[in-house]
Amino acid sequence: MSLKGFLALVLFTDILAWGAWGVLLTTTTPAAGYPIIALFYLSLLLALLGFFAVIGFVIRVYIQKRDELIVMYVRRTFRQATLLSVLFVISLMLLHYNFLRWWVVLLLIAAIGLLEQQYVTLESRR
Repeated sequence: MSLKGFLALVLFTDILAWGAWGVLLTTTTPAAGYPIIALFYLSLLLALLGFFAVIGFVIRVYIQKRDELIVMYVRRTFRQATLLSVLFVISLMLLHYNFLRWWVVLLLIAAIGLLEQQYVTLESRR
């Protein structure tokens, strides 16, 4: 698959995820039950993943302009977009259940930072 085709596919699925999230946001209530809430968070996670992946890829390729393989950009961008999306969705879930505190967010950021550092360390050993 070419890079343009890949980015078009990511943009298309991102638009679908934002659409699903918008439909859930406007047509349901939090009292609808756990399956609807789970779909809400899942669609938001996928929408944020696509958004951060596209933005991160554009920043890496067109602004930083390093001499790396495009595959390396895509891998790194999707890994970091996944971690950032998970951070946002977990924070939103904690806020929903009234467990969000500043120190909990710091612990989440530290845990995600440690995951990223572990992956970078393992990747550099290959």
